[in-house]
Amino acid sequence: MAAAGDSDRRREIQSSLESIVESSEKWLGHLRRREFRVRLATAFLTTILGFFAVGASYLGLVLLVQGWPGLTALFNSRNEAAALAAGVFLVGVFCGALTYFLLKRRHEAQLKTLSSLIIEMKKIQNEEQKNETGGGGQGITEPALTLAEKIVTLVPEIVRKRNQDSLIFGVAAFLFTFIFSGNAGAAIVVGVIVWLYFRYEFRKTYEQEISKLEEQKRTFEQRKKDFLENL
Repeated sequence: MAAAGDSDRRREIQSSLESIVESSEKWLGHLRRREFRVRLATAFLTTILGFFAVGASYLGLVLLVQGWPGLTALFNSRNEAAALAAGVFLVGVFCGALTYFLLKRRHEAQLKTLSSLIIEMKKIQNEEQKNETGGGGQGITEPALTLAEKIVTLVPEIVRKRNQDSLIFGVAAFLFTFIFSGNAGAAIVVGVIVWLYFRYEFRKTYEQEISKLEEQKRTFEQRKKDFLENL
């Protein structure tokens, strides 16, 4: 009876470990997709801000040094106006590209720990399955339990840091609509709708998936306690 009970407990905790890895991989993929969209939206915002900042700074400098005649001459000269537009465009694109790659580096660093934990966890699980099948081990080791505990603690922390992404999408949608339509009212409506949509999507996903992970965490901790007490 004791052996049967130990076997049942092992199966239960193995099931918990597999659920934790599955949920964590799902969140990892979700976060990577979301961060890609955040990088694109932020790069777009930086590009537009770069356009306006450089253009306004240059025009302000011309106005300060040469006055209105210099500013008028600038706009009346096609070559100078084209050179200014090209310079502003290149600086804006450079700022956007730089922002994208800096954010990518930051995002990858944030998810690197979680990705490493999941990879190591799957590796240990494969080794344990081989040992159990070959009769060379008990199937569950302390490293597997430790890694699982780290994963269920880390995932909610990473996810909570992304709860402001919807605002970035909303501002990007506002600017995009305003630039191509020239209608500030329509741009505000579109920006608010996009912001509310992504905020709703995030909260819905967060509440559903994190609640599942929290339940898995509670189940895992209880099964881990029972398992260790009966070793």
